[in-house]
Amino acid sequence: MAKYKKLGEQLAYKSKLVELYEDHLQLPDGREVVYDLIKHSGGAAVLPIDEEGKLVLIRQYRNSVDDEVYEIPAGLKEKDDPSGEACARRELAEEVGYQTEQLHFIAEVYGCIGVSNEKTAIFYADQLIPCDTNPDPEEYIEIHHMELDTVLTMIRNKQIVDGKTVIAALYYKMMKDSGQLG
Repeated sequence: MAKYKKLGEQLAYKSKLVELYEDHLQLPDGREVVYDLIKHSGGAAVLPIDEEGKLVLIRQYRNSVDDEVYEIPAGLKEKDDPSGEACARRELAEEVGYQTEQLHFIAEVYGCIGVSNEKTAIFYADQLIPCDTNPDPEEYIEIHHMELDTVLTMIRNKQIVDGKTVIAALYYKMMKDSGQLG
């Protein structure tokens, strides 16, 4: 495959969460283009499985789609947490009130690779230990315990549209069906 050459970046906007750059590139044929690039610190997410084998999802408002959505607990990684494991544990406790001895890695994915470098580590957790929730002050979260088949139906019916949640649920089903859990 022919090579692209990065010529430089110019910061266009910076917020507390992301930085937007004009990304100057040279195409393999020599032409120069400017792409948008959103830089993000990345995050982690966790699919909790309760003692009855139900998936624990949250429902909360997301301003990016101006709607309430079902998703798995997730948050921003800290600089000293490259694997995302500490973030996943923090969000598991904060958002749904559980701890776990062991997280199981599912995947690391780019959520919107066409414009952003945001990478999310996805885990699942079982053998949950109840603890107090402590959501961020601006988060209003509903906790839902759902059968796997219900979650899969909701995915098919476009009621669950969050990418990391779809990946986690489908992975969990694949592992469950193949007898490879935990």
